[in-house]
Amino acid sequence: MRKKPVVLVYRKAFPHVFSIEFIFDQLKTSLQTSRSIDKYILPKFSNSILNRVFNIFSLLSFQNKIVHITGDVHYAILGAWFSRRVLTIHDLAFLHQNKGIKRSILKWFWIILPVKFAHRVTVISEATKADVLKQVKVNPQKIRVIPDFISDRFQPIPARTFNWEKPNLLQIGTAFNKNINRLATAISEIPCTLTIVAELDQKTKQTLNQFNIQYINKIDLTEDELYHEYANADLLTFVSTIEGFGMPIVEANACGLPVITANCSSMPEVAGNAALLVDPFDIQSIKNGIVKLIEDENLRNSLVKKGFENAKRFSKAKVVAQYELLYQELENENLTNQRK
Repeated sequence: MRKKPVVLVYRKAFPHVFSIEFIFDQLKTSLQTSRSIDKYILPKFSNSILNRVFNIFSLLSFQNKIVHITGDVHYAILGAWFSRRVLTIHDLAFLHQNKGIKRSILKWFWIILPVKFAHRVTVISEATKADVLKQVKVNPQKIRVIPDFISDRFQPIPARTFNWEKPNLLQIGTAFNKNINRLATAISEIPCTLTIVAELDQKTKQTLNQFNIQYINKIDLTEDELYHEYANADLLTFVSTIEGFGMPIVEANACGLPVITANCSSMPEVAGNAALLVDPFDIQSIKNGIVKLIEDENLRNSLVKKGFENAKRFSKAKVVAQYELLYQELENENLTNQRK
């Protein structure tokens, strides 16, 4: 019996945005031999009501397929009337940073209606699943945790050394949840260099300068260039206040880079025992953790060893197999009563 074709629906991405695309491009390549997988990029940027309505209607032409909204543009699933529907939710950070009417609109059109309309919902961590279930009443069995996978490019760095006199701290990401301001305050009295990967806004630059942080800012890095940053760093600082997953934790694990991360959201789940956990809302906790990692060689070595094992949990083969199982289950089931 011929397997149902899958259509992976992508947002029309703004410049410098690519993380979701990378994961599902790899998934498409890996599953292409077992079933037909097509990639569909929505025709309009998701930045106006008219564009979003246009995006929704653009999916009406897909019939008798599995339509998989790969993230960010959750509302688009409302156009997939004639197909079996999968929605992937990466995180709900967008909801937590908004208030009032805008938050209500986002809650209904990015969470409640899409989750209700989907036949299956995938999330990338148990923390995100719990977050979704707080926002919408739905059968928990409808939501499946399928984590992100790590690129094969991230491998152990041979002959790595540690600069304990003036370590290079690597920070991936600059969005509101990345907690750069508290991190800057925490390291203001620690001799170090902070390498920040992602574009900095003027306000964050002012904060870094206010605390006399010696920093290097890099943007638009290729995967090879990012790997080079992991190789040159001494510690990964990833003390976000909320994350759907936290891929830099696993990438650093795979490269043998010690990690300090937050004790909330998805980060303990993703890091396992392979990172030092701190309170991201407590500047002193962040500072103490960084100092401890700098001074305690045994702790660093222990975390690196555990990190290599932790990274194995997020192999591409394991994640691809979970998506194929999901698609197979979906096409085999009677979906009459699935939307609950």
